Amino acid sequence: MNNTSEGSGSQSARPLPSVEDIERHALSFFGNRPCKWQCEVVLAMLRRQDTICVAPTGAGKTLTFWLPLLFDPTGIVVVITPLNILGAQNQRKLEKLGIGAITVNAENATDVTATVRAH
Repeated sequence: MNNTSEGSGSQSARPLPSVEDIERHALSFFGNRPCKWQCEVVLAMLRRQDTICVAPTGAGKTLTFWLPLLFDPTGIVVVITPLNILGAQNQRKLEKLGIGAITVNAENATDVTATVRAH
């Protein structure tokens, strides 16, 4: 069943994917099947709800950050990591999958880096 996004930041209504759609995309694109909590986080993000995901290391947070990008090609996801290496790893993996990504840290934080690039 598809719902319509109604989040406060939504510019226009768009159909939301079903949990089955999310599971299918995750499996085909990333090779992982998401858990129920991951699907719930993805749906909240697609509704444009401010979302904080707290889970232990290795629980699968990265998948929840990446999946919304498959359903909203104009979307932007900001991920704050405690280590620069995690940001760089995310960027490399996303770029290999054809998804635009940028890592911002103390070494490259400039006005140019902060400009959103259209892909």
